[in-house]
Amino acid sequence: MKIIISRTDKIGDLILSIPSFYMVRKMFPDAEITVLVRKYNYEIVKNLPYIDRVLKIDDYRQKELLEKIVYFKSDIFIALYVDKFVAQLAKASKAKKRIGPLSKLYSFFAFNKGIFQRRSKSIKHEAEYNLDLIKKIDSKLYEENFEINTEIILEEKHRLAARTFYRENSIKKNTLIVNPFMGGSAKNITDKQYASLIQKFKDEHKDFDVIITAHITQEHRGNQLLKDIDREGVFLYANGGELLNIGAIIERGTLYFGGSTGPTHIAGSLQKPIVAIYAKKPTQSPKRWGVFGNDNVTYIIPDKDNKKEKYSHEYFDSYTENTEREILDALSEKIRKED
Repeated sequence: MKIIISRTDKIGDLILSIPSFYMVRKMFPDAEITVLVRKYNYEIVKNLPYIDRVLKIDDYRQKELLEKIVYFKSDIFIALYVDKFVAQLAKASKAKKRIGPLSKLYSFFAFNKGIFQRRSKSIKHEAEYNLDLIKKIDSKLYEENFEINTEIILEEKHRLAARTFYRENSIKKNTLIVNPFMGGSAKNITDKQYASLIQKFKDEHKDFDVIITAHITQEHRGNQLLKDIDREGVFLYANGGELLNIGAIIERGTLYFGGSTGPTHIAGSLQKPIVAIYAKKPTQSPKRWGVFGNDNVTYIIPDKDNKKEKYSHEYFDSYTENTEREILDALSEKIRKED
């Protein structure tokens, strides 16, 4: 049997699809499984030992890939996320079973085993929505083999990059990893608010160093953040290499703080203690987009009591000194539990 699974959007979304990839393998141990991804997610999926082939859709012109997909001779095509191009790929695959969420009109033409999910209502976790699509293949086989696996696989080269960074900067054993920069799909706090938070954390936990992680494109913001924090023992890791280098930095850390973004889900997969800042809005909430498969997470919801929060704003309207204190106390509690 040949199965294609498509998940062609952001890093966090991809990580929340790992349980689905794993379940397909559990259900069909002898199947040939191909996963379609964006190239920035390639490194995550290629390291999963139960995936046979990973295809970066960015490497092809759309017309070329639509012609190529039929040669995979897939029996099942599963779209965990659908846009117009993914719908075209599903139809072009000529798979006997084509499974995906039914939302836009084009999805009704693409999937012959589609599911009405209405994800915008956010009544389930994103990973659960994904797993529902896998269950559609064969519900009995799904129930018989059900197991949650969220693990990502780091290679020695990623751990070497992290070891080198820690050693060259003489970073302490106790380390807080902070990822302050996000793509804008969910609310965040400002750089100045991150600076104040990290200042206070350092003042209260002198035995801890802090590593700020960022993509190399955000290096200028990271350096400005270091200047604003103005404390020893605070470092910037601006990653210009493979995505999982940040995973290895997080893995070596003691605990993690961040918003609703890819590195937070990486920390979750690595089973790190996490304090995460999320919005209460259903489509941005922990219920829909929280860490999956890791119970050691404390969620801070700045707008939980603010009925007038403006979700068109990038930053929380309702972040206060009390919220900052709540985060600091949550981090301190995680540290006590780790001791």
